[in-house]
Amino acid sequence: MTEKPSGRRRADVEINVLESFELRSRRSIRESERKRSSRAALKAEKRAAKLDRKYFKANPPQVEGSPTSLIRPIAKLPLRKRAAVKTAVVMSVIGGVTATASLPAYAYSPAVTALSGLASNSQGAAGEAQSLAIAVETTISYERGSYGIMSANDLRRLTDRNNYLGYTGLTAFDLAANPKYSELNPDDIMKVAAKHVGVPYILGGQLPTGLDCSGYVRLVFSEFGLLLPHSVNAQAAHPRIKRIKKSDARPGDLVIMSNHSHNGIYAGSGMFYHAPRPGDRVKLAPIYTPNVYYARVID
Repeated sequence: MTEKPSGRRRADVEINVLESFELRSRRSIRESERKRSSRAALKAEKRAAKLDRKYFKANPPQVEGSPTSLIRPIAKLPLRKRAAVKTAVVMSVIGGVTATASLPAYAYSPAVTALSGLASNSQGAAGEAQSLAIAVETTISYERGSYGIMSANDLRRLTDRNNYLGYTGLTAFDLAANPKYSELNPDDIMKVAAKHVGVPYILGGQLPTGLDCSGYVRLVFSEFGLLLPHSVNAQAAHPRIKRIKKSDARPGDLVIMSNHSHNGIYAGSGMFYHAPRPGDRVKLAPIYTPNVYYARVID
């Protein structure tokens, strides 16, 4: 039988066991924290997507009717109906009333107060009142309204929506009618694709202030005189988009999910530019799934 360790050797074994247990405990804690963070991020993403769907169902983005029609400008919200303006007005009223109520009774000379009609001067010398009697009672009533706590993410999303709805510049239709580039050069496609990095994801977005995946592809290629449809399915079936082998793919080609749920612009080395999802922005990122195919936009 193996002898049990004793003395210094026994102490070393006990220390090793404790260290192993501590390492396992730390690893378990880190894994639990990662899982908790992932669940929280997933819930936040689902909540953000739900808010976007609800918002754009009530405020559908403007789109072109046909290739030959002009784009209708997106109407701005009236100033009085904008949430930011309403909030500023309500807070100004509340602040003013609070400041007025906080003024001390001796903020004005008794004589001035008497002259204002809010009080009467009962007695005194040289026009200075020794006592004041209230002559007029004024009541200010206001409705505080509803309020809530808004997170930084929600505030950013609200700002992004307002910027999108208030956009009045050039659209994909305008850019395609007067293209900046005369040919589909991969370097130029990469230059235009990179230009829109940081634009917020907007469900149904196709403007420089808000884009979804197919709206982003559409906007990029509009600068080359090509007005693609605003749909992954329709873009994949477009006569000027040809499927190619993965080994032939080069920067400027399209990366299309096999189920047509998403697409983007290939940047080489397993990376692509795309507009990912609600709450995110146009960015350069790794192609996150092998279930894709590649296509090239041809002249």
